[in-house]
Amino acid sequence: MKYNSRNIERIEKSTSSSLEEEIIKSGIFYRIFYRCKSHKSLVNKLDILDPSGEPKYTVTKKLLRDIIGIRINLYFADDLEILTCHFREKYKDLFVEETIDLNTATEFKPTRVNLIFQLPKEILQEFREVVSDLRIDSTFELQLRTVFSEGWHEVEHDLRYKCPQDWINYTDLSRMLNGMLASLQINEWSIIQLIERLSFNHYQEKSDSAMIRTKLRIRFDDFNLNENLKNAIESEERFRKEFYKIDRSIVIKFLLKNKFYFPFTLENIIFLVNHFFIKSEIVEKIIPEVLREDFKKINK
Repeated sequence: MKYNSRNIERIEKSTSSSLEEEIIKSGIFYRIFYRCKSHKSLVNKLDILDPSGEPKYTVTKKLLRDIIGIRINLYFADDLEILTCHFREKYKDLFVEETIDLNTATEFKPTRVNLIFQLPKEILQEFREVVSDLRIDSTFELQLRTVFSEGWHEVEHDLRYKCPQDWINYTDLSRMLNGMLASLQINEWSIIQLIERLSFNHYQEKSDSAMIRTKLRIRFDDFNLNENLKNAIESEERFRKEFYKIDRSIVIKFLLKNKFYFPFTLENIIFLVNHFFIKSEIVEKIIPEVLREDFKKINK
């Protein structure tokens, strides 16, 4: 079988970079990783037999799909659904299938979303030049995780899933490990609630810059506001109230959907949110002309 992990890594890096460009423009806090299977791991997986003794992976029955894997770890749990919907819609022509782990009222699992996409046409030819075995599908797997669940899953996968015999006589410790996951998931949502409470406190204290930063929970290049913008925000209570009430997810989805080429500063995002959502005339009057021209190209 023709296979070179170094060449596959180049394809993975290109695909990963394209996905990362999408996230960067939203300001979402994240970490992104990619991995490709070694030749030995790939051969071992292709040699797996099904319960009937027949090869598990064949051209006519089932293709191996996880040769290329890209993982995005998110700081905030509520960004998981936002990005899942975005990538599913953005690459709908390449979408194959998805696996989403849903927790029940009596069960805790790692928060995981796995999306399978076909490789884009511009990469497909290069992929087949590197991977000739048609039992290997020309797809990539996009995995979305939260930071806390990812850390737990890595420990569980390497020390329990791969070594089940180590836990046979220690069900109490296995149950305790599951309980730790429950605590981590509670903490994931507690962090969001804590920061939302912090935003409310800043709103009440009229600490506008801090209120907006904690309300949006996104990564800015710069936090500074010029005096004109500070005075405009302070002079209009409606703007402050509307900004605090705005649905954070709507702003992030808007940023993901549209392309902006200005610096991702707190000041520029305030102008954007006002122009498209709040529409305060006082703030609108002081939007820099270069931003105003950029906004004209956007259809809300």
